[in-house]
Amino acid sequence: MNIAYHCTDNYARITATSVLSLFENNKDAVEINIYMIEHGFTEETKQKFRVLADKYKRNMYFIPLPDFNGDHYNLGLVSIKKNWMFDSYSRLFLDRLLPEETERVIYLDGDILVLGSMKKLWELDLKGKCCAACMDCISAPYYELFGLEKNNRYCNSGLILMDLKEWRDQHIGDQVKEYVRSRNGYVFFMEQTVFNCVLQGNIKYLPAEYNVSSLIQMFSYEEISRMRRPRHFYHKAELEDARANPMIIHMTGFFFVVNRAWNEKTNHPAQKLYIKYTKLLGWDGNILEKDRRTMQKKIADWFVHYIPRSILISIISPVYNNFRIKNIVYKSGKLNSA
Repeated sequence: MNIAYHCTDNYARITATSVLSLFENNKDAVEINIYMIEHGFTEETKQKFRVLADKYKRNMYFIPLPDFNGDHYNLGLVSIKKNWMFDSYSRLFLDRLLPEETERVIYLDGDILVLGSMKKLWELDLKGKCCAACMDCISAPYYELFGLEKNNRYCNSGLILMDLKEWRDQHIGDQVKEYVRSRNGYVFFMEQTVFNCVLQGNIKYLPAEYNVSSLIQMFSYEEISRMRRPRHFYHKAELEDARANPMIIHMTGFFFVVNRAWNEKTNHPAQKLYIKYTKLLGWDGNILEKDRRTMQKKIADWFVHYIPRSILISIISPVYNNFRIKNIVYKSGKLNSA
């Protein structure tokens, strides 16, 4: 089984916790190879990952993160926010970054906890598709903005089962470049949107249990439907079953989450699970990070949790489905006129 992550040095403990959860719940796997696309890892960090892999008798390989705006890739990516990084695009180029003989890989985000066996997913018949992923929920205006066909499902790119042979044969990397350049380097939701637009009709849809996000954990089916107005999403029974029996917990952030699961001050539903697994690492230092929110953010978080949820959803829905779209169009227009 081949698994790929990308990670910066300051995110190492979080990603190592994900790796450990994978190892703990897949002890029956004959072989697990971890390909870590690393950005700025110190030798000490690498050694910690090696020790973790050795403990479970698994293989750990480090691959330096390339410059996606450099000569070899030349994507022309543009950052709209100061804290945006382009490391996440590495998942779209695993066909180039991993050894040529690697024909299949499961990509995982570092904020994922693996709670069960990945054998069934690893052996999944893709039926000629390039990859498999779980559906995310966005509304019709986003489909129009991104150029997605109405019948396609927008997917979360936090977990992707990839057929790298097909990826190479179909020159997906070249299609990624073409799409990014057509947007002048600015793509909202970044590589996730690129993934969905380039791979239209080429994605097999996985059950919701393989990517249970914080949104799914914290809001009901009815609340999600009202708030996001998704064009396509899972049925109520599928979502409720995934929430009750998750295979993958994706510790995502969104407006209702106060900090993330690895923070001291948080309402994240996966914090206890995160603590459970990160304690098994045995790494030095604090398990949980300090609350570094600004006063403005603290006030916003208080307001979000003070008002009734029904009123909150009625406020958030137009912001997400209308005003946000207009803001994206405005920023894109500024780039086009620059």
